[in-house]
Amino acid sequence: MLTYKRMVNYEFWPFWIFYIPAYFYWFALAVKARHPTYFTATNPLMNNSGAVNLSKYHYLSKLPPAWIPKTIKIDAPFSTQDVQNKLENQQFSYPLILKPDNAERGKGIVFIESKQQLLASLSASSYDNLLLQEYCDYPLEAGLLYYRYPSATKGTISSITTKVFCTLTGDGKSTWGELVCGNERVVHRTKQLQKQLANQWNTIAKKGEQLLVEPIGSHNRGTMFLNGQKQHSKQLEKRLDQWAKQLPAFYYGRFDIKFNSWEELLIGQKFAILEINGVNSEPTHIYDPKTTWDEAYRIIFSHMKIIYEISNQNRRLGIAPKPLLPFLIELIKTATR
Repeated sequence: MLTYKRMVNYEFWPFWIFYIPAYFYWFALAVKARHPTYFTATNPLMNNSGAVNLSKYHYLSKLPPAWIPKTIKIDAPFSTQDVQNKLENQQFSYPLILKPDNAERGKGIVFIESKQQLLASLSASSYDNLLLQEYCDYPLEAGLLYYRYPSATKGTISSITTKVFCTLTGDGKSTWGELVCGNERVVHRTKQLQKQLANQWNTIAKKGEQLLVEPIGSHNRGTMFLNGQKQHSKQLEKRLDQWAKQLPAFYYGRFDIKFNSWEELLIGQKFAILEINGVNSEPTHIYDPKTTWDEAYRIIFSHMKIIYEISNQNRRLGIAPKPLLPFLIELIKTATR
């Protein structure tokens, strides 16, 4: 039954399958633009405008330190002593988030609770560039998709996604392992979670007891994405205009944030910007279970058109898209990493 639910609900489809109609629309826009990588002119100072192989640290580090979690970048080969020294010098405390600097869709992210786990994760990592980020424990998380035309002074928030972390509730009969296997959002991660929850896996979950399965707000890892458009306001757009002005030549992308409350976010208090993505940013509110597939494709296509229009304006200003061959080389390296 769970397999059937995941098959018929596009929310759980592999990315490349769900986006097949978008590939045809990209081809139409590429013909119209007379350039296959027209979109790489959207954010001129982002590598590939953020389409692939974007350094998360490159843009994040341009923001005021008060706006972001404490973050350090480490490059292979990883010296455990050097990493430990950096953590001590900057007074990091556990838990931490270890993530690849240029991966996407939640790949390679690890929630680190101890020095031993950190060392083991560094040793097992296949990535050359990693970020260590202080874990932000604000209760709310959201993705805010923002764009601004080069000819405009103010931007627009076109997508607001709120996130509900996967939490299991005991029924007094099932083990935590059985509850994982019966949950449509995390059943595909049974092997990983069996290791992660080894101490609780065969334990009967007391009725009403709750277990946070995944503290990382990635849809691929079990987090539910909901449409948060009701939170849209001119005040929130002003806040994102303020953030975007800190980023050179930034016209399209998503701010992934954690914060204490919407009221405090609007006045610029108690928030942290976790990541900034470029033209690969999805309007992730389409993964709200209430969104129909035809609505989702209309939203995707409208955002693809926005990217086309921004890149077209930038090209008129003399900004050239990236040549196809170098882009394909980076795309293939990223896909096979």
